[in-house]
Amino acid sequence: MSVIQNLSLPKVIFETESPYNGHIQIIEAGKTRRIIVDKITQSLNWDSPSAQQRVWGRVVEVLKANEPNLSNVLILGLGGGTMQHLISRAFDRLHMVSVEIDPVMVEIARKYFDLDSIPNHKIIIEDACRFIVEPEKYNYNPNVFNAVVVDIYVGSRYPDLGKSGNFITAIKNLVRPGGLVVFNRIYTDEHQDEVNVFIDTIEMYLTGVKSVIVAGTTNSDNVIIYGRAY
Repeated sequence: MSVIQNLSLPKVIFETESPYNGHIQIIEAGKTRRIIVDKITQSLNWDSPSAQQRVWGRVVEVLKANEPNLSNVLILGLGGGTMQHLISRAFDRLHMVSVEIDPVMVEIARKYFDLDSIPNHKIIIEDACRFIVEPEKYNYNPNVFNAVVVDIYVGSRYPDLGKSGNFITAIKNLVRPGGLVVFNRIYTDEHQDEVNVFIDTIEMYLTGVKSVIVAGTTNSDNVIIYGRAY
């Protein structure tokens, strides 16, 4: 009986509508708070017991293994800021820039996921595709970042523009020569063929391309794809 009493059932603590993400829910159970969009978990609180094992923590592992002296990073996509929190805690004296199209998501991250506690973190509310084409408009020069992380999902949908050679070229132009570019893609059965084509495309623009499949809960497997600009 005591075991049943100690169970913490999921509860919706906030929900709203967004012109970009549609219906957004924040669900809390035990020590985990998550953002749900399109039945997909977009973010967890950074100190959730599972955050390190899921895709956000695995991206941090890729960065630490390939850019151990990371001093600045651009992250396209914010959600609740899970990745931003974990990256900030993994690197000292890091300057981080996040680009997020949805102001509703930014407010949720601030109110429910302690976003403003991340040091040296600038948030730009803008379409990622527009930002990478005209970085000077936001006072960022080409070849300025050590690494770029691309995580631009809207629910389970990856924007079509994010698959193009022009997009990948623009990303390359933002990192220093030899800089690291990291993509997060959902890799469930229905997405695998499209993502495999995406990997083939990336290999035409980056060197040393590698991928890591990250098993998640049901319907949330991911693949991290990364390579270097040249």
